[in-house]
Amino acid sequence: MVCYPNLKKSGQITIPEEVPQALNLEQGDQLKLSVEKLTCNH
Repeated sequence: MVCYPNLKKSGQITIPEEVPQALNLEQGDQLKLSVEKLTCNH
């Protein structure tokens, strides 16, 4: 599964709602993240 969360000013990211639902995640579960910076021309 691929998703594109945004980085907030505080340094937090929010995982889209469909990800925990699809993976049946619960509070306290751990995730392994693979990070790649995307370049965007606005």
